[in-house]
Amino acid sequence: MTERPLDPWMTSSRGPFLTLNAGGPLSGSVTITARPERGAHLIVEANWKTVHGEPRTASAAIEGYNAARALAHEWAAQLAAGREPEPT
Repeated sequence: MTERPLDPWMTSSRGPFLTLNAGGPLSGSVTITARPERGAHLIVEANWKTVHGEPRTASAAIEGYNAARALAHEWAAQLAAGREPEPT
């Protein structure tokens, strides 16, 4: 799949431009945030709580929207299934 450039609404957002609420037993969510000063550089971040209620996060710097979107969906699926995301 050809990588398209980031849309202006993605790069002008003050925070994440995409949020996936994974839910599941870990009450997780995954976001994608643009770093416009770095071109197509994106940050994928997952947030969840352990079964004991302790907050956890994982993040990865990704080049290109297609790769960031794929990782975000992978992490959301893991959280929904009750598994902690595996950082890349």
